[in-house]
Amino acid sequence: AVVSTQSGHYGRDLKLLSIFSHGRYSNYLENAAKLPKLSETETTKLRILTILRMSINKRVLKYSDMLSETGLNSSRDLEQVIIQSIQHNVLDCRIDEANEQVFVNQISGYSVESGEQQDYLLESLSRWSESCRTVTENMQTDVDTATNKLKANMQETAEFSKSVEAAKASVKKEKPHREATSAKSRKRLA
Repeated sequence: AVVSTQSGHYGRDLKLLSIFSHGRYSNYLENAAKLPKLSETETTKLRILTILRMSINKRVLKYSDMLSETGLNSSRDLEQVIIQSIQHNVLDCRIDEANEQVFVNQISGYSVESGEQQDYLLESLSRWSESCRTVTENMQTDVDTATNKLKANMQETAEFSKSVEAAKASVKKEKPHREATSAKSRKRLA
């Protein structure tokens, strides 16, 4: 039924839906003659989705690439679409007008299609997992080092306390002997 729908009356609409789901505005332009005409709102939405899809694989987007993919002709028009993306919470980014690029901090939830995007997502998650493992190992090493230093300090403190106690005991033993010697010396002087 889906195959007959693709080639039948609804084929154009299905192709357009596919572009909105997984494609870019440039895909629409390539097939515009065979597809329904987009309203201004639909065009803006597809341009926003295009920038979103570009942000999946890159965190720094060049104006030239975005202009090409969105079919826009001016930086000002592109910036308006980026601002709308921010206002609709699709992108969290910083626009660098001077260098004509956008630094993407975060993108909204998006369903990932198969192929390259899944590979990129899997690679990103693997790098993140490896980074977490390394941080955990480093933290464990730091905890082990701190624990060993604490044990050494506690042993040193215990040994020092024993030395102090031994010194006190020695002083107590010598004190009566000194007092007796001191008393004899006073008697001789007297």
